[in-house]
Amino acid sequence: MKSDKNLILRVKLIALGVFIVASIGILVYGGLYEMPRRKCEANGGWWSDKYRACKTPVYLPILTKRKPGEPQKILWPTEDAKGASNGSPKPVDQPEVSSASASASAASR
Repeated sequence: MKSDKNLILRVKLIALGVFIVASIGILVYGGLYEMPRRKCEANGGWWSDKYRACKTPVYLPILTKRKPGEPQKILWPTEDAKGASNGSPKPVDQPEVSSASASASAASR
């Protein structure tokens, strides 16, 4: 009988130890991960799980120097862009080479 009481006491202590360790783990997780995220989001920031950092979003018109709601102006390349040099050598114009398919299509006309 005495060994049964010791066994039950041992199982109780093990269960209590597992419960305490799990409770401490949950509190540590909440303190290190959940609370900073919630504080960041409550202040209007963006939380990064990867870096565990809170960043403030930047209003886009501040970066683009446009008025709010103004559409983006797209500057399409013009014919002048062909003459611009980016440091690479200019392609050499080669005369057209007649191929067998081109001569065959010309002969069929």
